[in-house]
Amino acid sequence: MKIKRLLLFSVMGVFLGIGIAGYRLLNIENSPAFFHNGNWIGTTNLPLGTDALITAQVTLFAMYALPSNEAVYLMSRRDSDGNRFQGSKQYTISGNLADIKARYWSITVYGKDLYLIPNRAERYSFNNTNLVADSAGNFSIILSSDEQKGNWLPTPDKEEFNLLLRIYNGDSAFLKQLSVTPLPQVKWNKP
Repeated sequence: MKIKRLLLFSVMGVFLGIGIAGYRLLNIENSPAFFHNGNWIGTTNLPLGTDALITAQVTLFAMYALPSNEAVYLMSRRDSDGNRFQGSKQYTISGNLADIKARYWSITVYGKDLYLIPNRAERYSFNNTNLVADSAGNFSIILSSDEQKGNWLPTPDKEEFNLLLRIYNGDSAFLKQLSVTPLPQVKWNKP
């Protein structure tokens, strides 16, 4: 009887441990290692290889992440109202090209499964070299499952999706203030 009880508690412990680990891995939005800036979640100091939880979280969401001295990754799952992105809604990303002080940056749409979203236009991202902006550098990107003119990124028809803002070779002063500096905002285009 004692062996059965011990075995039962051991199995329960293993499943509880797996559940807690899964929750902590997937709960990146509440990780103390990441800052929140508007819609975006990120860090400028990824302790890859030294912090097991953060390394696992980053590996889960960005398998081939570069070290922080080369690239900074910011993720967004929610609009400016705090609601999860839904493919059935239309959103606008707005910002200014000069706000992100880096050699190169891009914004990419990923599906709920964290893979690129197949689409007829074969369009997955915009970057600081291919965005159409006004003379002051202001830009807007429409996120929609329905084709749009101009800066349009296709989203899945009805599923949740994610955004990833990659910043390569960012200016050091800019990166030090990244948690509070203006970044592109993502707003739901309410009907």
